[in-house]
Amino acid sequence: MEEFELNKYEKSKDYAKSPFRYPGGKFYALKHIIPFLDSVEHDEYREPFLGGGSVYLAKAKTKYNWINDLEEEIINVYQHIANSEIINEFAEMYDNEIASKIRHKEVINSKPNTAIDRAFRTYYLNRTSYSGIIHKPAWGYKEGKSSPPKNWKNFLVGSSKKLDNIKITSVDFEKVIRAKKKGKKVLIYLDPPYFKADQKRAYTKSFETDDHLRLAKVLKSTEHYFCLSYDDCEEVRKLYSWANIYERNWLYNTANISGKSRNTGNELIITNFKVKDQRFL
Repeated sequence: MEEFELNKYEKSKDYAKSPFRYPGGKFYALKHIIPFLDSVEHDEYREPFLGGGSVYLAKAKTKYNWINDLEEEIINVYQHIANSEIINEFAEMYDNEIASKIRHKEVINSKPNTAIDRAFRTYYLNRTSYSGIIHKPAWGYKEGKSSPPKNWKNFLVGSSKKLDNIKITSVDFEKVIRAKKKGKKVLIYLDPPYFKADQKRAYTKSFETDDHLRLAKVLKSTEHYFCLSYDDCEEVRKLYSWANIYERNWLYNTANISGKSRNTGNELIITNFKVKDQRFL
């Protein structure tokens, strides 16, 4: 089995910050995850569980890039951000917006007919709902949950270039993993819903036990490099006993509230390649 050098995390030249607020987002884990991705030389990158996109937006862009998530409405927003012809129009839709309980309810009750209006609605609710959750049963607004709307245009435009001219889909993760390669070496980063996650609260698409089992099975048979982040629990350790398991911990602000204390989570990074020299982590 190949062994790769693990170096200290450094921001890529094309680094961009995620425009989303997202439950389970990996912004605070970048210093742990990116070194694993950077250690493997690759010209094709895939991410089947994109979520808030912190990892893709932080790593260096490769020749071929494929990002994916089953949350169709989130993917619709990404597709608008990625479109250089409409990103400014989309971002300017928030120029005169306000974040308030009344406006939040109005947007919830709106019924958009076009793709761009759907994207507007999803992004507004992501920025103003509790923890960035877009799942209707968990929608709720309180003051101070998000940066004000006057800043949202910068978030959107700032990530547009990184998303331009890449493949963006909303399909089952297995299709992304099993697809024929375009480049010479494929690296897949995966951040599925955690085994012990409160999925009914945070996601519109459930990830069942069978899905966790199916993911482990397809990864065991893949010819591509993969790097997987998961919660540290007995079930996950058993599923991936055949792979390389690295223990890490990073901070989470589970409520996504600025200024609030963050909790430390015990996490696993799982790969089908070995790394050496972990002095920096």
